[in-house]
Amino acid sequence: MKIFSNFDTVGDLVQLRKTNSKHFGIQQKIIENDNVPDSFGKVLNSALKKVNEMQNTSDNLTQKMITSPNEVNIHDVMIGVQKAQFSLNFTKAIRDRVLRAYQDIMSMR
Repeated sequence: MKIFSNFDTVGDLVQLRKTNSKHFGIQQKIIENDNVPDSFGKVLNSALKKVNEMQNTSDNLTQKMITSPNEVNIHDVMIGVQKAQFSLNFTKAIRDRVLRAYQDIMSMR
């Protein structure tokens, strides 16, 4: 029984033999209908709009809870508030990282 059927062994080195020409060739995949956004600015802008929408939804639910508590479920209000808080904290963390990266790049000069 051969343990290394597709390998050449030399001491503690194992060298692979080429078994199929397609395995080591460069193949280019053509992607026609990819949904890649146009630019980083557009992606960032849409993400900030979503965060703003979550904040507005949270505010609306909170105001509705204060003015007419029978129309809104307290669980929906708390979930909306937590989603808004989490998204805002996440956005702040990303902003801090981007600023830190910018400062590191500027200090390389």
